[in-house]
Order: sequence, then structure tokens, then C-alpha cells
Amino acid sequence: MLTFLLFVSAASAFTSSAPLRGIPSSPARSSRTAVTMIDADTLLVALPGVAALGVSLQKSSSDGGVAPMHAATPATPKATEKVDIKVARRNFKRWNDALQTKNPTAVAALYSSEALSFLPTVSPMHIKDDFNTEEYFTAFVQKNPFGTITDDSVQSYGDGDAYLHSGLYTFELGSGAERAPVQARFSYVWKKEDGAWRISHHHSSVRPAGPDMVQVARENFQKWNDALQTKDPKKVAALYSTAGDLSFLPTVSPVHIKDGSSTEDYFTAFVQKNPFGTITDDSVMVFDDGDAYLHSGMYTFDLGEGGNRAPTEARFSYVWRKSGGEYKITHHHSSVRPA
Repeated sequence: MLTFLLFVSAASAFTSSAPLRGIPSSPARSSRTAVTMIDADTLLVALPGVAALGVSLQKSSSDGGVAPMHAATPATPKATEKVDIKVARRNFKRWNDALQTKNPTAVAALYSSEALSFLPTVSPMHIKDDFNTEEYFTAFVQKNPFGTITDDSVQSYGDGDAYLHSGLYTFELGSGAERAPVQARFSYVWKKEDGAWRISHHHSSVRPAGPDMVQVARENFQKWNDALQTKDPKKVAALYSTAGDLSFLPTVSPVHIKDGSSTEDYFTAFVQKNPFGTITDDSVMVFDDGDAYLHSGMYTFDLGEGGNRAPTEARFSYVWRKSGGEYKITHHHSSVRPA
């Protein structure tokens, strides 16, 4: 209210004919609001309000009403800055390059001296200080470690002054013929300290072994063989992919089967031979971290009825691929073993 009165008073001063600074007002205008004295500072403070009031009054007179008052526009909150994965990978490279120097002090210098949580790959300790960090790397750099990231992701925190870099890396360790890869997992938290990136958390662990894929392959073969025993071609065909990626080269058919309907047609006749398969030799190649594998080798099939039942030696190649969390056959090639 006080501000409004100041604006009105200032506006009246500009609409009045009364001069400023000590020049007396005309008596004829004494009934009108006048300012007898305005110093320069007051005038400068009042000017923005006067301009705003003038615009408002002008709009009011043209609209025939009182101009509405609008609330101030709130300030736009500052967006959180995200750390680009390239930044994380550059910092990892700095760390990996420091390992190549074999200078434990150079490696330890990348770790925070303010607040540290370090859980190393091959130490039972929870390291929280510079001294133990350097001591750990004194032994580790002698293994000639070289790390390569194979999978990673980044999460940003604050205004982009901290981030979590996590994923999988493979380390080459050792010398000469004894040099071997070790697959491991990593979590780094990097924070800015005095404008420089430092590691405040580092957790590294050997990657746990995946499932025994030879056992997985044999179990899936058993599912396929059990389906044959039902003599239901639909159950057998249900184990084959219907995603348009099937390649099936059967033992006793000249056709290259690529669809579920033709697969079912083939097994309609084949299950009548009372087939029972037994693997005699096999191997497994794993792809896509176990989401797909090739199972190949030798099997013997007992076929026929009664006195006519006889074994047939054959060779097999299956590719099983996960679809919707379940393995399906995307390729099956079976052939009679050459004499």
C-alpha cells in the first residue's frame, strides 16, 4: 500500500503543473495533489513505478475499467546437469593409465582424501584412507593390470558434481605366458573436490560364474527328447522358434523348414517311428552372455517297433535362443553319421 501511495504521489507530481525544487505551486492549482520537494534519489526510485502505473492507467482508460494485477512469474528452477558417459570413460582411462605407470602414489592420488570407501577386488579390507589405498596398489600394479570396460552406465547426482559409473570390465593380469583375462564388476563414485574429479567410492569384484551351459544344453535336449516320447507333434514343434528366424534341416527330409506349421508336419510322421535319442558326444558354444548357445555333437536314435527296432547314429547341431525368458530352437541340423 505504501508503495502504491508513493507511485500515486509521484504520478501526481508529473501531472501537476507545480515545478520541482522549491518553486512555489500556482494558487489556482492548490487543490490538486502536489509535491513541493523531490530530490534526485527519490525520483530515480519512483520512475519504474511511474512507468508501470502509466501503462496500467492508459489500459484502464481505454478498456473502461481497472487493469488487472498479475502475480509475478516464479523463477525457473535450475535443471540438474547430467554427467555424460564420455566424462566417466575419460576418468576411467585416467585411472587405467595411472595403473600403467606402476606408481601406486599416482593411482592413489585419484582417490578422495576427504571421504573414501574402497572395496578392492582382491583384498578383504574396507579401505577409507590414502595410506591403505597406496599400500593396496603397491602390490596390485605389479600384476601388470590393464582394464577394458565391456558394459557400463552412469547416474548423475547434484548439479553434475558427482556420478556413479558402474558395469563390467575385463582385466588382463600377469606376464608372458601366464597373462590371462579376469572378468570383473565395478562401481565408482566420482566427486569433484576443488574442481578436480576424485574417486570417493570404488567397489570391484570378480564376476560370478554363470550357469553351467553344458548342463543347460543337455537339459534342453532332454526336454526335446521327452516331447518326442509323447508322440504329440504339437508339443515337439512348440520347442521351435516361431519368431520367423527358424532354420530346420531334418535327418530324413529334403526340405529346409522355416516355419512352425512345417515343423509340426515333419514330426507328425517322425514320432510314429518311436524315436529315442541318446547323446554320445557333445560340446557347447555360448553367445550373448548365455542368451543363445550352439549345442552340437553325436547322438544315437533307437527307431522302430519290436524286432525291427534298431539304432541309427547321427550328428546334430542345435542353436537355442532365449525368447520371452524361455529357450527355443532357432536352428536344428540333423544328419546320419557317414560310414
